[in-house]
Amino acid sequence: MAEVELWLNQDVFNLGVVYAHVKLSVTYLRKVVIYAKSKGIDGGYPDLSWNIWKHMAVNKMLMEEDLAWAYFEMFYNLMDLSSKQRIELAELQHQYAESDSPALYKQDMRVPTLQFVLFLFIQQTNKSSLRRSLLGDEWPGASPRSFEGSKGDSSSNILNEQKHVQFVLSHLLQMLEILSEINKDSDTTLHCDVVKALGFIIKGRILGQNNILSLYDIAVRHRVQVKSGYQKTEGCFAVRIFEAWVRSSLSDNPYGVMSCSINGSSLKWSKSVSDSRKRARVLTNAYYAPNNSKLIFFTQCSNQTIARQSDILDGSYVKLHRCHDTHFYLLSPLRCVTIEKCTGSTFVLGPVAVAVRIVGCTNITLIAPCRSIVVSASSEVVLYVTTPTQPIISSDNNTLSSQPITLAPYNTFYPELESHLASIGLTVSPQTDQWNNPVCVGNSGNISLSQSRLSNSFKGAGDMTDMQALFKIMKPSDFYLFTIPFKPNASSIDCSTSEIPGGLPAEYAQAVKGKQRATERWKRAVKESSMTKDERKQFQSLVEEQFKKWVVKSGNQRQLDDLGKKSI
Repeated sequence: MAEVELWLNQDVFNLGVVYAHVKLSVTYLRKVVIYAKSKGIDGGYPDLSWNIWKHMAVNKMLMEEDLAWAYFEMFYNLMDLSSKQRIELAELQHQYAESDSPALYKQDMRVPTLQFVLFLFIQQTNKSSLRRSLLGDEWPGASPRSFEGSKGDSSSNILNEQKHVQFVLSHLLQMLEILSEINKDSDTTLHCDVVKALGFIIKGRILGQNNILSLYDIAVRHRVQVKSGYQKTEGCFAVRIFEAWVRSSLSDNPYGVMSCSINGSSLKWSKSVSDSRKRARVLTNAYYAPNNSKLIFFTQCSNQTIARQSDILDGSYVKLHRCHDTHFYLLSPLRCVTIEKCTGSTFVLGPVAVAVRIVGCTNITLIAPCRSIVVSASSEVVLYVTTPTQPIISSDNNTLSSQPITLAPYNTFYPELESHLASIGLTVSPQTDQWNNPVCVGNSGNISLSQSRLSNSFKGAGDMTDMQALFKIMKPSDFYLFTIPFKPNASSIDCSTSEIPGGLPAEYAQAVKGKQRATERWKRAVKESSMTKDERKQFQSLVEEQFKKWVVKSGNQRQLDDLGKKSI
């Protein structure tokens, strides 16, 4: 018999857990499956339409429509679609937006019913955390201990992976009961559709082989059937045998953070720091992992500038952990990014195909085009983003600081940007850009509201003030363009991107032009002044002296020194 190795799809757990709504219980999710199947192919089963889900979520589960859509859209972002399919979907969204009918775009959306219900169930990962929050509803990785510099904190990433495995093992039978409507005391078989759906969170391989396979493809292999409980003649699985097989075969992800920390190769992308207690490390599994499982792990990088554009980065999952006072320029198309427990840093990223997740950070700036973004347990965060998906902001952010999350339009470009966007199927359109339309979720009465509804909801109630305090839109007068401080590689000279794709919103473009006009007026005033040649030299020296003082005082001198030594 072939031995197998199963592991969890960490993208789903690390990026897809949005918020554990109180009605996402076994009882309600079983009702969702039953109701969806009763609707059949008319938007219920095997594919669930937005309209059917919205009816169940809003009318039956008393969920805010914005949160219901956030679940639906995040799941869609996690689906394994090609770049071509993503672009076709974006074009459809753009067409509906231009015709002022965005609701029609949602009506065309469908997701696999059983996989989506499974996705809803694992939102409960929060409540089953081994580090249960005193508040009851905890965000992943965001507990009171998340902000302590304890010695055991370096293993938090490993504990997270193990926590997810433990959650699945503890709730495996419940998942099977929900997806198949089986009665644990009487039913003995499991339909193949359930095993295929479970493959959304579990994948694996035959030991000795490198090909990653779906759970179903492994389970029906001739040499595995006895252990997996597959009954070929009936086309189903024996429940107890299948459950026992999954339990015995599920292990740590061989391409996860824990494995990378032990077996990964070190990249010489970071300089050592004087404080020996903080050893900067950049590790990758790119030399042994399949392309869709590549990971680059940055940890303890501080007081430096890291600039890279490389094949190793292309399509990788990038995890940045406990980095401080560092400027990152990772200008390649990335699969997904998590930024965890970082402070005083700036992250300039290439297009992100799935999602960016920010957890437990303080005083950071993100500049990126991304399909989706989630911010939790963080303060003093500035987001310059373009995204077709509403940003998700947790209500736990405003418990840490009086500074809300600041949202601003994407403000930079580099020569390869448009080709990188196309490679991951991410389009930039002013009509569909959701950078300033976040969904706020959290513990304040289970509220979940988008920016467009805040002004019309909870008037006179304390909850409205709480939700508005979570974020603010940057004033155009405070907005500046960001210039990538590197010369392009010789291979990128012919690339077409010479401006911000999609342009800036009108009020921000006007503010930028106003600043540019002010600069031109200053230059003209200096040029037309009656200063003598010696006075001009003296004036220039004074300006340069003040600029150098500002560079030192602002902390940018180190970055300038680093930039003088960098190439990408």
